[in-house]
Amino acid sequence: MMIELPYPERKDDILRGTRKHHFSRSCSGVWQVAYCIVNDREKIQAAIIYGQAPYPSVSRAFCIRPEDIPKHMWVQRMWGAGISRTQLDHLIACSHKCLAARGMWWIHTLTNPHAYVIDGPMRLRSGGYTGATYHRNDYLYLGWAGRKALSGFLIDNRPVHKRQGKITLTLSNVHDHYPHARSIRPLHQQKKQRWAYIIASTPQERQQRLLLMKYRQQLYEPLRQPRLLAELFPPMSWYPQLQTT
Repeated sequence: MMIELPYPERKDDILRGTRKHHFSRSCSGVWQVAYCIVNDREKIQAAIIYGQAPYPSVSRAFCIRPEDIPKHMWVQRMWGAGISRTQLDHLIACSHKCLAARGMWWIHTLTNPHAYVIDGPMRLRSGGYTGATYHRNDYLYLGWAGRKALSGFLIDNRPVHKRQGKITLTLSNVHDHYPHARSIRPLHQQKKQRWAYIIASTPQERQQRLLLMKYRQQLYEPLRQPRLLAELFPPMSWYPQLQTT
C-alpha cells in the first residue's frame, strides 16, 4: 500500500530506512513530503523523499522564469527493500500524480553512477545509480552535472561529509574543526547525471513547461552496473595524507 507522509510524519522511520538502504547512508533531516510503500505490518519498504533543491542556485539554474521556482521539486532520496521493480515504478507514478495536485511542474534529481559505500573497515564499491529507473519512468536525461569536487574527508578512517550543519569543511579549515585527528584525507566526487520529469496533463502543456527549462534533453546511453566489490582499506600510511599539526 502506498501512503503520503507530509513532513515530519514518521520521520524517524524514513531516516532509518534511508540510512540503511540508500547507497549514500545519509539523508537531509528536513523535506516536504515522502511517498512510501508499507507492508501489512506498517513497515516502510520503499520511500521517495521530495523537498526543495539542496541549494537555491540549483532551482535558479533550472527555471528560466524566477516566478516558476516554487514549482520545481527535488528528489532528495529514493530507496526500496523487498519490493519489485513494478512496485517501485508504481510508487513513482503515484507520487507524480500527488505532486501534480500540489501544483508542481518539474521533478529534478541527480544520480551518481560512480558512487560507493564505506562501511566500517571495508570499502564496498558499487555502480551507484545508473539512471535506469529514471529512464524507464520517462524522466528526461539532461547530461552530466557538476565537476570533480571535494565531497568530504576520511578522518581517522571515518568518512565525514563536507557539510556539517551550518559548517562546510574545506581544505583550509578542516584542521581547525578536527585538531586532534591523526590523519585527514580529502575525498572527491565524480560528475553526476542530471534528470528531470515534466508534470503535465496534455502534450501542449508538457511542451510549454519543457521550454521553460534552461536544460535540454540529451541522448541517454545506458551504463552497465559493475559487480559489487569489497576491499580492505590499505594501511593509512599508504595514502597521501594531509598531516595534522
